[in-house]
Amino acid sequence: MRRFCSLLFLLTLALPGLAGNNPDDPSTWTPIRIRGKQYAPEFEDIAAWINSPALTMAQLQGKVVVVHFMAFG
Repeated sequence: MRRFCSLLFLLTLALPGLAGNNPDDPSTWTPIRIRGKQYAPEFEDIAAWINSPALTMAQLQGKVVVVHFMAFG
């Protein structure tokens, strides 16, 4: 009985690796399509902007935007 339990335990560890579809591997991900246009929400609850005046999504349309979130606490 002990050997059977050990074998069963080892199989449960080995089977996900043998299947070949690791959910953490981005190359195996399937993109999904969301119908209709998806608009970015406006920025809310921002106390201050660094190196620029406050911007809206309309002003940023068509531009590459990098948003760096910082938390202090």
